[in-house]
Amino acid sequence: MGSAWPIVDSYVIPDDQYKLYEAGKYNDVPVLIGYNSDEGLSFLPGKTPKEFIEAVKLRYGKFAEALLEAYPIGENTIPKTARDLTRDVAFGWHNWTWARLQSKTGKSNVYYYYFDQHPDYPEGSPDFGHGSPHAQDVSYVFQHIDPTNPQTTKSDLEISEAMGNYWTNFAKFGNPNGNGVPQWKAFTNSNPAVMYINEKPYMGAVPSAESLKVLDNYFKWRRTSEGEAWAK
Repeated sequence: MGSAWPIVDSYVIPDDQYKLYEAGKYNDVPVLIGYNSDEGLSFLPGKTPKEFIEAVKLRYGKFAEALLEAYPIGENTIPKTARDLTRDVAFGWHNWTWARLQSKTGKSNVYYYYFDQHPDYPEGSPDFGHGSPHAQDVSYVFQHIDPTNPQTTKSDLEISEAMGNYWTNFAKFGNPNGNGVPQWKAFTNSNPAVMYINEKPYMGAVPSAESLKVLDNYFKWRRTSEGEAWAK
């Protein structure tokens, strides 16, 4: 399967989405957006630290060293701190930027989540240090968690019930809040609150916020004429 990107067709998508949101030219409706804690597990650029570093240098050019510092890699492993670069470049930065731009230029609420429901893998396990991989949240949202599976925990069932309620409420009312679930505060630039879905739903800060700022500098440069020419 190859990569797929939005096509600027001058009709459905008339321009770069960043520019459209920056100018307030979008459908101003409530949104529920987010991503999983370990998306990078599914999209690693390289199987060894050396391959990972080489891929980062190739893709990010003069920003590579700053990004490797913001998302540090292990000497012999590619830990979650490094995988988070892959997560954020594909999912984290986009959701964070979407939330900030809509908060700045729109009137409708943004509900931002971070899914981190996973077993606490023991040290020595091949899954030690792993978070929630790509698409793991889907079965929770649609409440397809098997209660007879010996690996299913009470927390899994409670999280699935809460997510089903949040998503259904949002589909009905444009607001995930309702009876029986903790309050989900809307994200604003003055209060960048994120719903953490981990053991139980709770509000927290934007994940990897300082690292995202480093990545934001890269994307700012990519939107310049120099960055566009470099990418070609």
